[in-house]
Amino acid sequence: MPATRAAGQQGEMQMSNQPYIRIPGVENGHRLESRILEERIQKAVEGGYRYLEIEAYGQHGLGGRLWKAGDDPIYVKITGSVGQRVGSMGFPNTRIEVFGPGSDDVGWLNGGAEITIHGNAANGIGNAMAQGKIYVAGNTGARGMTMTKRNPRFEPPELWVLGSVGDYFAEFMAGGIAVVCGYEPQNPENVLGYRPCVGMVGGRIYFRGPHKGYSRADARLMPLSDEDWSWLSGNLKTYLRAINRLELLDQLEDREQWQSLIARGPQEKYAKPARYMAAFRREIWDEELGRGGLIGDLRIWTAVRFPSSPRDTCAGTCPSGKTGSTPPPVRRAVPRGCPCTSGGASSGPAESTRPSISPCPIRLSRPRSAGTCARTCACRAARAGRSTWLPSTSANWARRA
Repeated sequence: MPATRAAGQQGEMQMSNQPYIRIPGVENGHRLESRILEERIQKAVEGGYRYLEIEAYGQHGLGGRLWKAGDDPIYVKITGSVGQRVGSMGFPNTRIEVFGPGSDDVGWLNGGAEITIHGNAANGIGNAMAQGKIYVAGNTGARGMTMTKRNPRFEPPELWVLGSVGDYFAEFMAGGIAVVCGYEPQNPENVLGYRPCVGMVGGRIYFRGPHKGYSRADARLMPLSDEDWSWLSGNLKTYLRAINRLELLDQLEDREQWQSLIARGPQEKYAKPARYMAAFRREIWDEELGRGGLIGDLRIWTAVRFPSSPRDTCAGTCPSGKTGSTPPPVRRAVPRGCPCTSGGASSGPAESTRPSISPCPIRLSRPRSAGTCARTCACRAARAGRSTWLPSTSANWARRA
């Protein structure tokens, strides 16, 4: 593309006086592993090179973590097919240009690098970034600018997109600035995608073009103030120059076409009213399942109040009919003297018919649940000539019957 070549020539002219090295991602006809290519990049930076040209073949994490350069600026030119996490954990002195589309998680955990994508970018761009800038000359995928944050001591992270963004944009965004220009978007009717700003607690979004809603509980639409427009128009020229699309400046500098979304404060959050059971049955159950719902024509629905259990032990007894007539099945199986039972002996109507046996040789250091005792004291039940009911064995129900 002519724009891509012009942008590459611009970056090369700026770094022409720096030591240059080209690092291919293939050797002897075989693709290098991401780890091997990363080691060669780090070794080149450690050796004093500040202008790197990388020919990528799907390797991950290119251009990130170049901390060995110290305060020296580094220019990384990437051609070919890049893998995930380009510029991840990037440093403030790093400038990365990808001459082609970007894969997932561009700028993941970015700590200050400037990343330019001359094409579209996939999902997760700018995920959890805290500093730096990401310039995209096309559209982006889903869940961009999620979980971003800002340290007040530094400039906020920025994401600039020429086209539109994908679904769930700015999810749990906690800081930073996103700019969506809406030029030739992938969806001309909705430049913000489906359900943007869910869980947003900080930051701001400037966008141009139509949208189909956002999370009103977490964000609110605001007109641009003079301060907002001064910042946006001033940085718009820098962005278009980075992607070599300065011819669009006049078209994008129409203030009336721009809107902004900001996060609601804690006092502005919508509080959901409590829904009582009667309201749930009337508004949800009857509408979707009961009267007028999926199975509403099968029978006449009558509200019936179920009686409460007279005793708390009802939930643990055998399903034999009368409440409290039979102790829980685990307690019936636990032999006499088990430390988990009250008073050291099990209870129940059949207790008097059980034979007297010697204390269990298995001593528990602390009381355990009845189910645990039923398993650990199985030896005592065997010596007493009784079958043991274990909760994990459904066949014992048949033996008890």
